[in-house]
Amino acid sequence: MEHFQFSIMFANCRKELKVTQEQIAEYVGVSRAAVSKWEKGQSYPDITLLPKLAAYFNISIDKLLGYQPQLTKEQITRIYSQLAEQFSEKEFDEVEQSIEDLLSEYYSCFPFVLKMAQLYINYFPKSPDHQSILDRVLQLCERVKTLSGDFALANEATMLEALAYLQLGKPEKVLSLLGKDVQIQFGADHLIATAHSMLGHTEKAKEIIQISYYQNVMQLLSNATEALMLELENTDYIDETIDKIQGLIRLYDLENLHFNAVLIFYYRAATVYTMKGQWDQAIKMLQSYVKLCKKIQFPIKLKGNSYFYLLSQWIENTSQLSSEAPRDEQSIKRDLVHTIAQNPVFDPLKEQPSYQAMIRHLADYLKIEVTL
Repeated sequence: MEHFQFSIMFANCRKELKVTQEQIAEYVGVSRAAVSKWEKGQSYPDITLLPKLAAYFNISIDKLLGYQPQLTKEQITRIYSQLAEQFSEKEFDEVEQSIEDLLSEYYSCFPFVLKMAQLYINYFPKSPDHQSILDRVLQLCERVKTLSGDFALANEATMLEALAYLQLGKPEKVLSLLGKDVQIQFGADHLIATAHSMLGHTEKAKEIIQISYYQNVMQLLSNATEALMLELENTDYIDETIDKIQGLIRLYDLENLHFNAVLIFYYRAATVYTMKGQWDQAIKMLQSYVKLCKKIQFPIKLKGNSYFYLLSQWIENTSQLSSEAPRDEQSIKRDLVHTIAQNPVFDPLKEQPSYQAMIRHLADYLKIEVTL
């Protein structure tokens, strides 16, 4: 345990109180030699002595042990990044053991527990047993929802839980969690911002409105992307939707602001056009996809721009978020290529030289092996 440092804490506390090892030994009823071994880290006191020692030094047992059950946002981000990197270097079971060891140590640090659930969601396809990993995600989410007492954490846990149920092929569980119909938006963000403004918290009010604005734009992009598959038989609707969203992407510079959401849109539009036999349009969408892939700067960091200028600070201040990429760089690059190179839906395009050249160009650029 990285933060389990009893010997150091014990020695420091004794010296601060200016008491001898003999005095401590007499107080708790052990030999001076036993106390000496505690300070040298050669042994530990019996567990029944810990409350008495903590009371003597007037500190908590956790502090006496040098144990920190809570991690900072920076520590959580660092651990997540290290584990994500390990998934590209080690077997899944080995990384899983590291995750579980950390969870056993920080099981009461709910932001960390939720982050590990997110890590499992992002890498479960690498596991030989998808079911067990997704079940573990559900367990972690339930723990956060039940014990954290934090509305924002619980809400995010519910979303991860729903995603896990979809991956498990249990859509009825998603509807049970989230409801069967769209919810009316009551404009809580606007009311909160107005309240801050009335209290003279102008900067906070600006932040709330700007972040709400940003999230609504991203939700619009996400909903329009989802609508494409649902409107597969409605050609006019698909054409109009793609035209409107391309305008939205240009209007808000979304390729730079949130490239992943835009990539999903280009990919989905190419999929729909291919399924409809509109291969020229499909190639154009894939070309936009490849062009955007080449603009991605690694390491990836989520940040705002000159218009959404408060976004970066909000991300840094929000414990549930991280500016770091959710997966390691090599996995991201591989998926960028394989998503369009190995998807059977694009088989009708594989004989076209423009498609083959596009895939090879992207694979060479990202240094990823691919077979056509």
